[in-house]
Amino acid sequence: MVLPENLERLNLNERLKRLGSPILSELVGVDRIKNIIEISSARVKESNLVKFLMLRHGSQVFSVKEIRREVLLRLPTEYQLFILYGATDIKEKLSEADIDKLYSFSWSRSSNYAKRLLAIFDLDDSYLPPVNESKPSHEELSPETQLYPYQLRIKNQLIRSLSSGQQRLLVHMPTGSGKTRTSIEAIVDYWRAVADRSTFVVWLAHSEELCEQAVETFTKLWSVRGDAPVTIYRLWGDYDVPSFESENGFLVASLQKIHSMRLSKNSEIFRSISRLKAKCKFILIDEAHKAIAPTYRSGIEFISDIDKTFIVGLSATPGRVNSEEIQELVDFFGGQKISLTSETAEEIANPIKFLQENRYLSKIVRKEIPSEISIDLEPSELEFISNFLDLPKSVLVKLEQSAARNACILGEIASLCRKNYSIIVFALSVNHAHMLTELLNIKDIEARCVDGNCSSYDRQKYIEDYKKNEVQVLVNYGVLTTGFDAPNTNAVLIARPTGSLVLYSQMIGRGIRGPKMGGNEECILVDIKDNLVGFPEEDHAFTNFNSDWQ
Repeated sequence: MVLPENLERLNLNERLKRLGSPILSELVGVDRIKNIIEISSARVKESNLVKFLMLRHGSQVFSVKEIRREVLLRLPTEYQLFILYGATDIKEKLSEADIDKLYSFSWSRSSNYAKRLLAIFDLDDSYLPPVNESKPSHEELSPETQLYPYQLRIKNQLIRSLSSGQQRLLVHMPTGSGKTRTSIEAIVDYWRAVADRSTFVVWLAHSEELCEQAVETFTKLWSVRGDAPVTIYRLWGDYDVPSFESENGFLVASLQKIHSMRLSKNSEIFRSISRLKAKCKFILIDEAHKAIAPTYRSGIEFISDIDKTFIVGLSATPGRVNSEEIQELVDFFGGQKISLTSETAEEIANPIKFLQENRYLSKIVRKEIPSEISIDLEPSELEFISNFLDLPKSVLVKLEQSAARNACILGEIASLCRKNYSIIVFALSVNHAHMLTELLNIKDIEARCVDGNCSSYDRQKYIEDYKKNEVQVLVNYGVLTTGFDAPNTNAVLIARPTGSLVLYSQMIGRGIRGPKMGGNEECILVDIKDNLVGFPEEDHAFTNFNSDWQ
């Protein structure tokens, strides 16, 4: 409440001191003062008496009618008039009726008299009578973080499988459906409930983005769901190998780092790994289709105990290149797979369609752009395509040098920018990614390039600028296929030919966060036509390998 200009705010302690020792002693209690003097043998001053009053009554000092009356009695007339009428020029002095009203008004939160008195002393509403908040007879409680129903069913199924002693299995969820969060929450709950706490949980991934994503997810969950301190270890890139002498921990490591440790001849590293192996209760492998690569598989087996370590794979695309490798992946996880189920516990035949219809994932609007270029393939290039179902580097270089193809790509990006899309572009190579970025900036389109050579600082800054819509286009090569979460993305342009269903579905996955995930209803997929030869629809890329897991 605003005071009239002719009134200055008063200090409550000073006004209380002006009451003098006799009145203050009466308000505090004469007998109480005598006891204090007798015990302390000290002189009780007016400032002490004021402090006693404030200590005893605190914010409710004016709720004591006797204190309020003594203060009001000694206020200058203009302040008394303001309390009664909200103005100071109503009359020159108070009538007997005014004085009675001033001394007898009810001290309540709705009283304007009370509010004006507090304004004089620059006190807030906490000095008014407290609000009487009655507790409800019942109330609904919700967790700080909550899984979606389909995620909860996956989590419960994973916990049941672990509890029954199933040591190897794979969690199969589409890109963008929250497999990291779902699986970490399951492991946290299981670890807390039934596992030996003097153990380690090891999370393995192949990129810095995926590793840091796991650290962030575990940190958030454990801060809410944890019941004891736990150490989190980062082990990728330039991070040193820890001693693993602590009782337990959550280790996030790159598959590359584990492989290099396995080959190390450093005796200290060997001792550290031996300690980890002895305490390793769980291994979770993100993008688990990579687990059967010889180097990665050797690393996984290097840190696990065949008799006691649970190994859980996470994948949106549980298959690699050919049927032999698919079978190897099936065998590695014991043929056990957990997939999305309905409320009646039936496996959902088309998970992507289910998630799109329920607005967890966005619907993909595909636009094919013919490149209209012809490249004569050498016999060796044809053999490479036959063996690996992918294009060799020599062909990618030829495509990279095509001015017509690049002009087509730039035209499509510019068209999307004019419609205010947030776009991720998958380039042919590092050089191609930088070239496209430079050409876009020449056209006054804010674009940034991220690749394997980009520093962690620059990569993080570019991605954050993109998420904040300060950069409209992210051009990349090889680093944003997994572990990248930017729900604002609503357009993906694939300029990189590939015969890998795994890689293709991962690229599509960068733009499919739906409204319930903070994303969009639709995502535009611009696909250069030479990318599309023999490719299935995006939902087929997910279900293509399901028959091997029946």
